[in-house]
Amino acid sequence: MRTREIIYDDLLRFQTELSFDIEQSFFPLGTRMEFRHSRPRLGAGNSYYTRRLAEKYPAKQFTCVERDTKLAARARQWAKPYAIEVVEGSFDALPQHVTFDFVLIRHAFSYLSDRVSFASWISSHTSPGAGVLVIDADDEQFFVNPRSPLLERGNEEFKQHVSASGGKRKLRDTIAAEWEQNGFRHATTTPLVVHSDIRGRRALMHSFMTAVAEYDHSSPLPTDVREELETWIHDPQSYLQYGLFGSSFQKAL
Repeated sequence: MRTREIIYDDLLRFQTELSFDIEQSFFPLGTRMEFRHSRPRLGAGNSYYTRRLAEKYPAKQFTCVERDTKLAARARQWAKPYAIEVVEGSFDALPQHVTFDFVLIRHAFSYLSDRVSFASWISSHTSPGAGVLVIDADDEQFFVNPRSPLLERGNEEFKQHVSASGGKRKLRDTIAAEWEQNGFRHATTTPLVVHSDIRGRRALMHSFMTAVAEYDHSSPLPTDVREELETWIHDPQSYLQYGLFGSSFQKAL
């Protein structure tokens, strides 16, 4: 029987592998900027996404923030070979004197109940010309065929969980004004769709769906859940797609 910690590790790894390469199109500021202090700051999870970035940009230093104690400990363990610092807590746990040249907020912004205050804090801890990139889900682009009641229900429950915690899921059309009032210029907002027809994604999506189901239900999976997933992967007409967007901002010089 797999523990929830192991399952969640897999879930975050599969999520990263599904879209890491195509998410690089969201990084127009991050890849072209000269990081004067060379310390991008990112959300951590188990640090898998950050490790992939550290491999891609080996000259950079990364500072991650993770609220969950167990995840933060796991992130530190996995991050040891890389130039990655992991800070446990919220953004206000970061040292007050540190400034950053690039901030990535990936699948975390919707959890914030006071996004305006967060943007203000980031403004006070970033250098002139710094970049901010928000990557999050576009729920209107989530489709699965054949209909998967268990998967769709899990997606709806997730959105309700975010809403109940004071966060929002529909961010794409609202965040620009929040950052602009804190001294950031909205540069671009780029949408994309990750689809199971993209080469190499189908098996990964099945693995990701299985990990989500195990995390939600149990390991080993209940028979009805396992059968639903098996029906999906063996149906040649089946597909799954989900939407993402990347909104980039640059602080005034």
